[in-house]
Amino acid sequence: MTDITIETLIQGGSYFAIFILMIANGAVSFPSSQVLYIIAGYFIARGDLALFFVALVGALGNTVGNIILYELARKHGRTFIERMKIFPMRELAKVEHAFHKKGAWFIFIGKLLPAIKVFVPIPAGLGKMSRPLFASLMFTASFIWSLAFISIGYFFGKSSDLFGKYAVILVIVAVVVVLLFYRYINSPAVVAEIEK
Repeated sequence: MTDITIETLIQGGSYFAIFILMIANGAVSFPSSQVLYIIAGYFIARGDLALFFVALVGALGNTVGNIILYELARKHGRTFIERMKIFPMRELAKVEHAFHKKGAWFIFIGKLLPAIKVFVPIPAGLGKMSRPLFASLMFTASFIWSLAFISIGYFFGKSSDLFGKYAVILVIVAVVVVLLFYRYINSPAVVAEIEK
């Protein structure tokens, strides 16, 4: 799905289109939420959409998509994950271990990490995390995520050139956090725990 297609869908479907697109993003990480929110931010700046409602329907849609993935993992377990090839089983074991050690904090912080967020519902589902707690964490983190990228579109427009300048900062921050996360799940203590 190209950027212009997302733009066209938002123009034609308004909040409903954002809701549906973010359900898909929450379930399969497609289309890009970053691109969607930047384009939506541009439309907010033009007066075509309202910031609160974009963030609200986007976060609700993303939460619904996350719940779908969570329920699939909760119902079908590791067999489902292995069949769908979403996670290498060894990496899944590390993420599960991190979830069991850090609990809700892992779920919340993981949801804010670009390289991790799509997989967060899986360990939560496998670990049978409380449904209300999971949904509330997903919604809160999704709402925060939406505001960050809506702001870029609002202040700098939907131009990829403008986004590129500010994306560098976001990418650096994201890479540092993701590296710290992977350093933790690949630490000797975690590896030793899953190899018992």
